Amino acid sequence: FTQRADHNVILLNAPRLEAGPWYLTASQNTRVVGQYAAQFIDYLVSRGLYLPSLHLTGLSLGAQMAGVCGQNVKSGRVRRITGLDPAGPLFNKWPKSLKLDASDAEFVDIIHSDAGIFGYPRQIGHADFWPNRGLAPQPGCNFKEIKMRNPDAIVELLFCSHWRSYQFFAESVLNPNGFWAVNCNNWKDFEKGICNEHNSIVTRMGLYVDERARGNFYLRTNPESPYSLT
Repeated sequence: FTQRADHNVILLNAPRLEAGPWYLTASQNTRVVGQYAAQFIDYLVSRGLYLPSLHLTGLSLGAQMAGVCGQNVKSGRVRRITGLDPAGPLFNKWPKSLKLDASDAEFVDIIHSDAGIFGYPRQIGHADFWPNRGLAPQPGCNFKEIKMRNPDAIVELLFCSHWRSYQFFAESVLNPNGFWAVNCNNWKDFEKGICNEHNSIVTRMGLYVDERARGNFYLRTNPESPYSLT
């Protein structure tokens, strides 16, 4: 976004409330952080922020926090929330009021990249994107490939697939013609070519998604940047 120079970006950082080793506490704190973020947005609206221009984006716990934030904004309805591999552990057992879902904004799009491990395993947005099936290991994230890049990269080995979601989104910001995805019932049908650009709805994953898109969308990516095949 800083390279585009046509956006105002606010970063919310709460490291003490979302410390990794204490995941239970960190996950519970998403509701607190989300509520405070909503109050801040209401303040900005009172000072002139045009709410329909607001786009919330969050990775993992940040995605769940964005959902709580969207629910608690009192000055209107948030236009868009993008969830980047929203956190899965614990959240799949919690009620909608404590996590991200399609009711939290006018349009909610999700990029799944580590579903069932660190990421949420099911469709929760208006449009859910499943690059490379949305599962680990993502291309470029298997043990051999990571060891070749960095023999000591234990953290990358654990989170490589989870992090792909934000890497895909970040790249989409500067690539308005990339990351085309096909609406399909499941990955197997997509893989067999049953769903394609000739008989199914297609849209771009990432910043330039068509906000009328609904359902599950599938695509393949490259194992390294540039990730988009186009």
